[in-house]
Amino acid sequence: MPPKKKYDWTQFHLKIFIKATPEKVFKAWTDAATVSQWFTVKTEIIPKRGGLIYFEWLAGDKWETTFTEFTKNRKIVFPFGKGGEMVAVTVRKQGKGTVCELHQYDMKDTPKIRWNMHRGCLGGWIFFLTNLKAYLEHKIDLRSLDPSMSYKDDFINS
Repeated sequence: MPPKKKYDWTQFHLKIFIKATPEKVFKAWTDAATVSQWFTVKTEIIPKRGGLIYFEWLAGDKWETTFTEFTKNRKIVFPFGKGGEMVAVTVRKQGKGTVCELHQYDMKDTPKIRWNMHRGCLGGWIFFLTNLKAYLEHKIDLRSLDPSMSYKDDFINS
């Protein structure tokens, strides 16, 4: 039996297939009005390397950062968390749609960070990638827009 590979708590990868063009999927990540349709309630974005990203969620969580990498219709990278965590989103054409891949990395490996990042961020990104697919393919937003039903999490403040 081969030796068990140790789980790498400093990162995770997610992929989802979306029936939309790479340009449309990329716009959903980089156009403020579109981002607010599936991810946040308020968004400001300057879509370029070094450009501003401001996210505000229904429960009041806020995050401001900048793009550290920006390749139009292909890839964005930005810090997401006060511990130096990074998120890279890539899009690539596959068949009659697009594969959208999210890689969160540079996470610290402590019990608290493991809990916050792999329960909070990983679970959150799974939901929001699913919501992105629902929005782009069917114009459906799966979020509850009732503040009393919205989550509030301190993953950014970890």
